[in-house]
This record gives sequence, structure tokens and C-alpha cells, in this order.
Amino acid sequence: MTSTRVAAAAGSVVVAAAVNVATGMLTQNWTAAWGACTGVLVLLAVALAVWQTRLDGASVQRSQRVLDVESGGSLTMRMSGPGKQVLRGAKVDGDVTQSQED
Repeated sequence: MTSTRVAAAAGSVVVAAAVNVATGMLTQNWTAAWGACTGVLVLLAVALAVWQTRLDGASVQRSQRVLDVESGGSLTMRMSGPGKQVLRGAKVDGDVTQSQED
């Protein structure tokens, strides 16, 4: 994920610099060029922040882990919604039940 953020930030700076140079060359007004560059950079930063937030939210995976449990009876794991359930190193005398409901 970090490399995606670095690439997005670098791309934003490159686009803003190109806008700065193009505006300055076309208008010969460098104050307007720097204003346009700043505006583009801010708009790209906001757009990339929204995009990255949605991307991070989509990649979050829920998990439920039960590790090294000893039980003289039964063990039940329930999880609602998508995710991953892990049971490791358990010593259970009774039944082990895992359920996952959507």
C-alpha cells in the first residue's frame, strides 16, 4: 500500500509541475501559473486522499483468531459477515463448531 501512496504523491507533483509550466508558457503570467499549480495540486491531493481511503477500506479483512486454548467442554466460534477464522493449538474435549453468517 505504501508504494501506491508514494506513486500517487509523485504523480500529483508531476502533474502540478506540468500545469505550472504550461500555464506560465501560455500566459507569461507566472503568478497565474503558480496559482493554477497550487489549485491542481490541492484538487489532486483531495481526490487521491478520497481514492486511497476507499481503497484501504475495501482491502480490510476481518479476522477471528483463537490460539492455544484448553477447554474441558466444547468450543464455538461465530462470525457474522465476511472474514477469516483461525483456530490453532486448541485442546478441546468436546465439539468444535465454527460458523460464519453473511
